[in-house]
Amino acid sequence: MKTITTKSASLGGNLPRREFLRLTAVSGAFLAIGCSPGMGGEGKVTTIDPAGGTDIPLNQFVVINTNGRVLLYNHRPEMGQGTFQAIPMILAEELEVDVEKIEILPSAADDKRYGSQMVVGSRSIQTEYANLQNMGATAREMLKAAAAKRWEIDISQCKASGGEIIHPSGKKLTYGELVEEASKLTPPENPPLKAPGDFKVIGQPIARRDVPAKTNGAAIYGLDIQVPGMFYASVERSPVFLGKVVSFNDEKAKAVPGVKAVVKTQRNVWGHTREGVAVVADNYWAANQGRKALEIKWDTGGLEKNSSATILKKYKADATKEGVSLAEAGNVSTVGGEGKVVEAAYETPYQSHVCMEPMNATVSVKDGKAEFWGSTQNPNGIRSQLARQLNIDPENVAINYTFMGGGFGRRSMTDVAEEAADISLQVGAPVKVVWTREDDLTQGPFRAASLNVCRGSIADGKVETLEHKVVAQEIQNQTGDKMEAGRQLMGGINTEYEIPNFRISGVLQKHYVPITYWRAVYHTTNCFAHESFIDELAIAAGKDPLDFRLDMLKNHTRYTKVLQTLAEKANWYGPREEGIGRGVSILERSGAFTGMVIEVKKENGKVKPVKITTVVDVGICINPDTVRAQTEGSIVMGLTATYKSGIRLENGAVAQSNFHDYNMLTFEECPPCETYIIQNEEKPEGAGESGLANVAPSLCNAIFDLTGVRVRKLPLDLGAIG
Repeated sequence: MKTITTKSASLGGNLPRREFLRLTAVSGAFLAIGCSPGMGGEGKVTTIDPAGGTDIPLNQFVVINTNGRVLLYNHRPEMGQGTFQAIPMILAEELEVDVEKIEILPSAADDKRYGSQMVVGSRSIQTEYANLQNMGATAREMLKAAAAKRWEIDISQCKASGGEIIHPSGKKLTYGELVEEASKLTPPENPPLKAPGDFKVIGQPIARRDVPAKTNGAAIYGLDIQVPGMFYASVERSPVFLGKVVSFNDEKAKAVPGVKAVVKTQRNVWGHTREGVAVVADNYWAANQGRKALEIKWDTGGLEKNSSATILKKYKADATKEGVSLAEAGNVSTVGGEGKVVEAAYETPYQSHVCMEPMNATVSVKDGKAEFWGSTQNPNGIRSQLARQLNIDPENVAINYTFMGGGFGRRSMTDVAEEAADISLQVGAPVKVVWTREDDLTQGPFRAASLNVCRGSIADGKVETLEHKVVAQEIQNQTGDKMEAGRQLMGGINTEYEIPNFRISGVLQKHYVPITYWRAVYHTTNCFAHESFIDELAIAAGKDPLDFRLDMLKNHTRYTKVLQTLAEKANWYGPREEGIGRGVSILERSGAFTGMVIEVKKENGKVKPVKITTVVDVGICINPDTVRAQTEGSIVMGLTATYKSGIRLENGAVAQSNFHDYNMLTFEECPPCETYIIQNEEKPEGAGESGLANVAPSLCNAIFDLTGVRVRKLPLDLGAIG
């Protein structure tokens, strides 16, 4: 049995850390009403217990007080994506109230009442739009019906506007005056909905209500949570993934002032058990000092022999396999024929989520009940997982979610809450588990690394055949041997291109490195390969890269509109400054169509991106400011992943530990961004991810245009390009 002994090497480095707020009293105001802490409007935490008046719900989203106060609930956690404002905007549109005058509150975590409250895949608006419209319209029609009944007129004669129902004569009744009567009426089954041309709220650049609280320090995040009687826990985990605890010496750890207990713990990551030793203390500093004093012997099972190089070697060997077909048409065996054959392989590394707020969870387990406090993308998932873990009814698990300091898919996982629950059960008190930045970078789970192998042929200036093979782990199948979710594995590969013979296949990889969802998921790796290869085919065909794409998408209206608008806004066909290279790519992600042109130049011997032009089609755009913010935030994350960072594995463990060796894009390095939104009446789609996946291919295509060097491996070194 192979064993190694560590002394908390993962806690190396004494980097300065933020001093977090203690807002127990403010949090309690929300907890008293069964909602989540930390998300009051205009930077203030409010409750639904105002002085005077009675709150009367018309449905699960709309509550109106008899004093005229209107409250709209947002049932999706907020991590910066803007649903905190967008969901009430949709409700307010149909309810006919001024969104600036309503109060926005987070709902309780309740899947029976609200359905899934998980925020992943840019799906919140995409999946909820029609339901929210209906809820707002239903409440409006109930208020109109109550007014019609009081005035003894037909409902068609009543008009809703600005929180009032207006009589044909001009007299008015406020919603507060009508809500009690309205609440007793039967909700209409199919209330009339506004046509997009009549929207007054949707489509407006309304300032987000959560921004002041996030800038003045009033907003509450998971790290701010304080619970009476709470202990802190810091967990030492195997530096080599899947390492098992053989034994540990906690004598020195227990000698640290403030340390209360040392316990073995574990968490589940997509079917793999990850073990650790937790030091529990009455303050965070003591827990970490105690952790540093631990001596642990690990069984690493020989996995310390693995590295990024050995993993890539296996990927390349497996790339010779046929793979499982994920999508195909025609006959790719005709590749070559009379045409020119192009072949290329593209490599992408593991990537960390590096949320600005490190992972954390506070859980109390007592008397057959559990309560969670923290920042999560998946409140329902945590409830279900804790119920299974503790063998209790889900109704006995309370979930309180806060703002998130970043999520990007990492906070859709339940593993940190599992650790906190396990430790709380063992010590008999509420426990807050806080991961260090070193934990975050070294433990994952990560975006999957991949090898994309492409082969195609050109005949008469057109693509005759195209094969695209993805060699990667699969998120939903990290312990099995058969590919289960192949459609996900092919994300970012554009099957709308008119290519007569194509085949997309996957070769499943199974090994010890944990992976999970990462903003835009496989689109970020596959689109880099696919759109780079389309560019290589365009060059081989002697065609303009943008025209080449237009020709293959001529029967797809939305792709065509995006590319044509992009050509105009980026001045693609116009003269360009000497020494400028340009690259283009296009992508659909979560229903949103995004095209991007990046311009680069050489400065002091180093390639530098100097301008990014993006065109986005998300259908009906709820809030243009939010769509721009999401697109440009995606671009920043995409630039970081393209040439600043990537997880390296050495001796079975992650080689980096903090921002000094896992670099992020700085303000100074971010080029000017211009984002244009195509307004139409298609159903609204998600805006949070598609811009990210465009960055790598657009940038690398621009580098080729400038230098003639084709980039096929990320992260790239801008200073090493010829």
